[in-house]
Amino acid sequence: MAHAGLAAGDQLDVHMYDFPELGGIIHAHVDTDGTIHLPYAGTIDARGKSPEELQIAIGDALKTKGIVKDPNVTVEIVSAVNMTVQVMGEVRQPRALPVFAPMPMSYVISQVGGTTSLASHQVTILRNGDESPKSIEYDANAPSSAALTTLVLPGDVVTVSSRGVFFIAGEVNRPGIFPIGGYMTGGGSTPAASPVQVMTLLGALTQAGGITPIAARSQMRILRTQNGKREEIQVDEVKLYKGQVADPLIMPNDIIWIPSSYIRTVTNNLFGTVISSLTAGVQVKQF
Repeated sequence: MAHAGLAAGDQLDVHMYDFPELGGIIHAHVDTDGTIHLPYAGTIDARGKSPEELQIAIGDALKTKGIVKDPNVTVEIVSAVNMTVQVMGEVRQPRALPVFAPMPMSYVISQVGGTTSLASHQVTILRNGDESPKSIEYDANAPSSAALTTLVLPGDVVTVSSRGVFFIAGEVNRPGIFPIGGYMTGGGSTPAASPVQVMTLLGALTQAGGITPIAARSQMRILRTQNGKREEIQVDEVKLYKGQVADPLIMPNDIIWIPSSYIRTVTNNLFGTVISSLTAGVQVKQF
């Protein structure tokens, strides 16, 4: 599919090096009829042309008028509706990217700094004239050759979807906000060999460093909002580890709450008091 080229409203910088009296750069605006107006060259039809094609057209006009035999002209895009690709979503530098010809997806993603840690494996391309976007699988950690070579055209809108986050609080060692999917860690800093694209409750607990000694293991809750309604899912972690109940999937924006056990708290405090007393007694005898 050919790109749409220059259109009305586009802003250009035209360099006409054979005419130093022009000051080097001419700021040109594509009029509503698709033309630009330049000294010496006159009115040039820019509509639908690429920068290279417009350079040739300007040079041909100068030659036809007998002004310059071998013109030296370049055209740079300042802003162009049809000559940019809008890159949005989970990329490090979302912006309008100048693209004058079909480019591989890998080039487009690299020009916006790559994807963020919250990026999913789904990238959509919305193209002028298409009713619905095209969706492709794009794994930044191990992109397939098909994903890397998928062509993005000037005028396209590229969106990198988010995989979402979940919240975990209460009696876990690392409460906080975590992305759904990505690389699972097993208590260390080195990620596992293969990434996961979904998250279960057991995986979420692993990401949060596991539960504390005073956690009420049979009273874990997943708080979920769907269609404006709050849903509470209670999970018995003891049965979960034994495989007696299914490991529930974690959805974006879920809140996982692990309450503390009163009996475990009292027992833990009592144990701590006994240890402190024994330690103090040993210190007194040594003194």
